[in-house]
Amino acid sequence: MADFVSMNKNVDTLLDIIMENNGQFPEFFMGRRVEYENYSVRGENGPELYYEREKEYMTLPPNIPEGERDGTEQYNKKEWDFSNETPYETRFFSVKYVPDENGQYLAYTGRIASVSKTDAILYARAVLDKYQKLSKSRGYYENYRYGIKMDEDGGILVVFVDATKEKNNAVNVLRFSLIMSAIGLLGVFLLVNIFSKKVFKPVEESYKKQKRFITDASHELKTPISIISANIEVLEMENEESKWTASVKNQVNRMSGLVEQMVTLSRMDESDKLTMSRFDLSEAVKDTAEGYFAVAQQNNQKFTTEIEDEIALNGDEAKIRQMVGLLLDNAVKYACVPEGEDLEKAEIRLSLKKKGRKAYLKLYNTTDQVEAGNQDILFERFYRPDASRNSKKGGSGIGLSIVKSIVEAHKGKITAFSKDGKSIQFSAELPIHS
Repeated sequence: MADFVSMNKNVDTLLDIIMENNGQFPEFFMGRRVEYENYSVRGENGPELYYEREKEYMTLPPNIPEGERDGTEQYNKKEWDFSNETPYETRFFSVKYVPDENGQYLAYTGRIASVSKTDAILYARAVLDKYQKLSKSRGYYENYRYGIKMDEDGGILVVFVDATKEKNNAVNVLRFSLIMSAIGLLGVFLLVNIFSKKVFKPVEESYKKQKRFITDASHELKTPISIISANIEVLEMENEESKWTASVKNQVNRMSGLVEQMVTLSRMDESDKLTMSRFDLSEAVKDTAEGYFAVAQQNNQKFTTEIEDEIALNGDEAKIRQMVGLLLDNAVKYACVPEGEDLEKAEIRLSLKKKGRKAYLKLYNTTDQVEAGNQDILFERFYRPDASRNSKKGGSGIGLSIVKSIVEAHKGKITAFSKDGKSIQFSAELPIHS
């Protein structure tokens, strides 16, 4: 783009020099005299060109030495941006319209061989017609940059400068720049592709090992957990149930749940195919929430829902139910009355609404265990903000990671945010594909 701007600037400077000197280069540039040949145009069916007189020499300014200029000469400083060879390198022609009774056109083509005087006049008439319609005194006609200048007597001077060379140079520079840019981008892409594989290879291997460890550990833990559970039952049959056996059973159940969550998370990481079908999302959320009203009441929590009816979703119904259940399980575990708040009960609010082509599931609960701001870190595996409190609640730090995996498997996204540090809201956005 800069090359085309520079090209237009240089060509327009040449046009200014030529137009300011009645269609010629100044005499101090040329070093010789030039002339117009006088033509007249007549005829309704097209131009009929003929000579009225042979030649008419134009009066050119005298050759004024540079040191003797007094500032009154009609030469702009930009004339001196060119060398003395510029007039001989520049291909141009000019046509002057004289508004007398014959409507004469004076054509000068002494500086170009490929354009005849007839063609020059036809070019000028085409440009003047365009000027009358668009009022543009500068523009391009084919490969010529033209300029139009009017004098006080109604005469019109049209100057054409051949810009073929400049346009070709600008196009070549642009083409070369694009090619080099493409080569550079390709080179950068290849380098990034090659080195990124080397840089991230250890990370990828570590991630694969982590997934393999979770999968293997989950399967290996199932056998001893089953044996311990069976042994506890035998002990209770022989010696009756005690607080010690009850405690062991609770821990076994907790460990079993943790193992199941680890297996689920591992399968989600391995991109296990979802069982996709169209189902009633509203009913699935209502059914899942139904089982938590009693738990909330037992925990002295106020649980309310606002679920819009007949929202259909194309997805894995079992996974979605699991996702809603895990969110509610997290809420009933950690919902409490924040310190300093005048609330009778901790609050839990579940809502489901449809907007456009997306369903929005939001779960809000009061708490005193978070900091204000973004809390997406809660979706990290095994993350627990307060280890001492979570050990009492029995949390494993995996549930919310499974929630995030399920939402992302359905091409959605989920966030966690605390507005005031006394409450938290989980917001899941799911495309419904309606």
